[in-house]
Amino acid sequence: MRIKELFPHLNLKKETGELKVKGISDDSRLTKKGDIFFVRERKNFDIFSVLRDVEEKAVVYVGGLKHKEELKRLTRKPIIFVNEIEWEFHRAADFFYGFRRNDLKFIGVTGTNGKTTVAYLIYHFLKKLGEKVSLIGTVNYFIGEKVYAAKYTTPGYLTLRKLFKEIKDNGGRFVVMEASSHAIAQKRVEGIDFLRCVFTNLSRDHLDYHKTFKNYFNTKRKLFLHNKNSPALINIDDFYGRKLLKELKGAFSYGVDSAADFRARNIRLTKVKTRFDLVYRKESHRMETQLLGRHNILNILAAAGTLFSLGFPLASIVKLVPLFNPVEGRLEQVAPGIFLDYAHTPDAFKKVFLTLKEIGYEKIICVFGCGGDRDRGKRKIMGKIACELADFNFITSDNPRNEDPIEICCQIKKGFSKGNYFIMPNRKKAIRQAVKLFNQSKKRKCRNFCILVAGKGHERYQIIGDKKLPFKDRDVIKEEVRSRGGPCVRP
Repeated sequence: MRIKELFPHLNLKKETGELKVKGISDDSRLTKKGDIFFVRERKNFDIFSVLRDVEEKAVVYVGGLKHKEELKRLTRKPIIFVNEIEWEFHRAADFFYGFRRNDLKFIGVTGTNGKTTVAYLIYHFLKKLGEKVSLIGTVNYFIGEKVYAAKYTTPGYLTLRKLFKEIKDNGGRFVVMEASSHAIAQKRVEGIDFLRCVFTNLSRDHLDYHKTFKNYFNTKRKLFLHNKNSPALINIDDFYGRKLLKELKGAFSYGVDSAADFRARNIRLTKVKTRFDLVYRKESHRMETQLLGRHNILNILAAAGTLFSLGFPLASIVKLVPLFNPVEGRLEQVAPGIFLDYAHTPDAFKKVFLTLKEIGYEKIICVFGCGGDRDRGKRKIMGKIACELADFNFITSDNPRNEDPIEICCQIKKGFSKGNYFIMPNRKKAIRQAVKLFNQSKKRKCRNFCILVAGKGHERYQIIGDKKLPFKDRDVIKEEVRSRGGPCVRP
């Protein structure tokens, strides 16, 4: 493609307009030879190092007026200066990858907790009902028959356009997406008209980024206000869900404890199954699922309600619920009585404890930590929850990044009012010790005992400094259980 085709509205020099480009980039680490490079500011942006990395690869630069003098001084390559760098970047990416708003049907899921399970459920239902559907979310990107490991919950604008092109070229119809608050704030989902948006809940998270809870809520809210003409699915068991519902017309509500459109009755929670009646107006359907806990009833209501709002009969949807396996790292039972969960916010952390107790576990050994370079205010809160709800805790590392792991553990310890904890920064050792303690309890015939390994869930790494080191809680648990002759629930 020639430059003049990308920028027909600009008055370009003839020789610049005739240049051919093979791709678009805004990330110096991913730039390939023949790309047009957009100089966009991001975290830790340094124009000198950026240009040093891409100078031999980029055909032409596109920059804002802010960096005009620096660009002219630092490169001899052609430069296109524009007034609105973000607008030009989005427009060029859309054109280069042939993105049109109506080519695909988008379903967005946002909220602090539950996004991944709801998105997976919607994806599962649509696929089983014969639709060509893709999924973009925290654990993996399912693009047609291909599976890509997810780098971000919601990828960047350019990556999304590449994925959308791949989906469209393979005859895809639906795209289910998790929409993180970072993605909404950074306009990564701009230009997407969502056919449906789902709001799961809102609780403390990402305050290191959003600064205030009000900003956090207003960021999530933008997704729904931008797509006001599309019916939304709102959890009205949640305070912020009720608040959001008042601003939306034609939205569907769901809830366990509320008089919602989609609601649950006759709930029965056990260690192996969850049963309840899904009720919508005069319809009632008995449901049985492998997903454990009250919060997963909400997730099922959200997904079932979404498909019903798209015209699929509830009778067809409920038949698919028993076929759905738990998402990796979401209250996943790796071995009998040993659970893995992604809970890393105070609300999710508390709820997973309450879920384990509600389904019949009386005593809990917990392994958890808090992320480095992130919201420090939640560390003491997480410690208080663990102190009150777990019988014993191993406080350990959870992506310490550039902070001292011991210092993070000590900040968590401030939430403890009793001595039911041990600080063990090495996460692998902490998990092994928890399994050892669990086995000793079983030998003493202690009943209704379980382990909760919280915080990392599906993650395949541990971030120490600026490095992502291979690490998976699930693998450590399986290795330790098998070394002691125990069985695992999944291979």
